[in-house]
Amino acid sequence: MKASNHRDTLSRLASAAGVMARLKRGHLNGLKSRATDLSREDFLWRALIEGFATLGGVSGWQGLMATPSNYDRITFDAISAQQPESRRSHAEGVLRDAGVRYPDRKAGWVVGCFDRIVSLGGLLAAKDAIESCDGRDEKIRFLKSFPGVGDKYARNMLMNVYHPDFRNSIAIDSRIQKISAAWSLDFPDYEQHEQFYLSVADSAGLNGWELDRLMFWYNTVFLPPIQIVG
Repeated sequence: MKASNHRDTLSRLASAAGVMARLKRGHLNGLKSRATDLSREDFLWRALIEGFATLGGVSGWQGLMATPSNYDRITFDAISAQQPESRRSHAEGVLRDAGVRYPDRKAGWVVGCFDRIVSLGGLLAAKDAIESCDGRDEKIRFLKSFPGVGDKYARNMLMNVYHPDFRNSIAIDSRIQKISAAWSLDFPDYEQHEQFYLSVADSAGLNGWELDRLMFWYNTVFLPPIQIVG
């Protein structure tokens, strides 16, 4: 894409984001209220399981996170109660019951994350380990040390709770990739892809988190041709 077209796309996306931020301010504020979840002792475990539930499709969230009869069977304590040799099959069964995609692969991640948290000293020690990381980049590196966690979820886990270190972040997922593809935007790596949308957010007078959530919830608004009236 030529630089002039690149700038034009950035301007169009920023204009749409600014209008949507005004229209959907109440929704954004409601999402920010999840910051209280960070105080939970099981924050890290719940964030990991939530990420696995949504990877490959958000429908898994409803079947697992929003269905206590399923989630209660895959809490940290529930996995701990299983014999080590039975943990993976137990986790896979829960994920299948909840309609989570790729249950076999993700069951391995669940057990791997359980073992990692145990090695750190348990739920509270693992949570403290995140907070002891200095800044966003160290937290991302720490979270990517868990099985199944890549660039997107290393950001999204803390973006979901509106963590101060992640308010200027973009979790590049399939919906954002769809926007980029529709505008013929191409980036050599995750960081440059993220930086482009951070520039869009800045032009719109928003932080990265606000733009990220708007693009997730109102994805089609950002697809060409943008037709929105402020």
